[in-house]
Formats: sequence, structure tokens, C-alpha cells
Amino acid sequence: MHTALRMDPRDNVAVVLREVRKGEDVLINLETGVVHLTAQSDIPFGHKISVTNLLVSEPIIKYGEEIGNAKIPIQPGEWVHLQNIYCERGREN
Repeated sequence: MHTALRMDPRDNVAVVLREVRKGEDVLINLETGVVHLTAQSDIPFGHKISVTNLLVSEPIIKYGEEIGNAKIPIQPGEWVHLQNIYCERGREN
């Protein structure tokens, strides 16, 4: 059974379908087959896990849309959340 769901083929993150613990195997179904990742930290239900390597300032794509950028390098299996992404959308100058 899959542990995370990637919503759009362009996404570089997936949403975990239950709470995931550090070191746990995470299964994600991609169009090219099933990807096995190791969770690099505890990830709460409904939060994002990185599917690919993300470089600093690289866009975070969820639902086929850019939702922010990486503050720091993010490895596959890492929790993608406020500690490692930023978003300028909606901020006043």
C-alpha cells in the first residue's frame, strides 16, 4: 500500500497519507513505477515529502503549481515544510 500520493506528474513533493516515522520506508506511485524513499524525519499526516533533490531557491511544485522555493537543499525523503521552504506570494513590498 502506498504511503504518499503525488497529485500531479510535475510535482516534486508528495503528500503522506498517514503519519510517517523517521527511517520508515515510504512508497509513492509515479507514472514510471513505484518509488521507495526513506523518511529522513517524522512527517505528520497530510504534510509533504520530497520526491527529488531540491536545490536552494528551486521551486516546490504541488498540484502542478509552484507553492514556494527551497530555503536550503532538500533531499528525497525529507519533510518539506516551513523550516525549509519560503514563499514570496502574498507578501507586501
